[in-house]
Amino acid sequence: MFGLVLAFLSSFFWATNDLITKKLIHKGLDEYFVLWIRFPVSSLILLPIGIYFWDLSSFVLFSTFLWLPVEVLGGVFFVKALKYSPLSVAMSFYSFMPFFSAVFGFLLLGEALSLQGFLGICLMVVGTLFLTGFSPGEFFRKHIGTVYMLISTLLFGLNVVIGKMVIISSNPFFFSWYYTFCMSFATLIFVSPKHIIERGNYDKKLLMLGILFALGDIFYNTALVYAPASYVAAVERASLLLSMVYGRIFFGEPVKHLLPGVLLMLLGSALLSVG
Repeated sequence: MFGLVLAFLSSFFWATNDLITKKLIHKGLDEYFVLWIRFPVSSLILLPIGIYFWDLSSFVLFSTFLWLPVEVLGGVFFVKALKYSPLSVAMSFYSFMPFFSAVFGFLLLGEALSLQGFLGICLMVVGTLFLTGFSPGEFFRKHIGTVYMLISTLLFGLNVVIGKMVIISSNPFFFSWYYTFCMSFATLIFVSPKHIIERGNYDKKLLMLGILFALGDIFYNTALVYAPASYVAAVERASLLLSMVYGRIFFGEPVKHLLPGVLLMLLGSALLSVG
């Protein structure tokens, strides 16, 4: 139960982070610059924690060559999805991540789901699809961003499990810093130098972007210690509810089918808590 609470907290911080990301992209900032800048800012914020909980084992070091390229690609597709689709629509397809995490968790960690847990994940996913009035043909025809988001979801679903393996061998606090530190350099290759040196790109919102991402990172990684990877991924999808509220308030995006979607997600969360 404690792990699910931490996952829910991470969903709040990351949903707010996604809001600021989309606002910055709408403002005209390059999506690759926005993807990159959160990592060095978060890394500086988390540096004291990383030093205090330092635990760079050989497994942590060598596993970097596996999870880092997967994470970079997932991040690129994620930001492109936010650019080409409404926030609520993009995040609805991100809800499929628990299924991918469940498959990879079973294959790599031997995490078997209980019946309640499996039903809980299904209800969480169906609930998020209700929120946007899911129609496969319409979304795939009109929103290329949904394709980007599904690719991102597959990659992130794999990395949730790999990340848990690394955290088990180390600790969530060190890995939270180490993750942002590595991503600061890995995502830099996608950013044009002109965007880095352009002073007009550095908005005060970038600091908030880093703070929110750092908090979500710590809560999420700590949650993986206390709950199966697929459960954490499922509860973190509650960020869709907040994303829809943000989308309605800040971008005027329509919100339909709210009540059945919320009820299904709440029921799914309840089943996960007892699963």
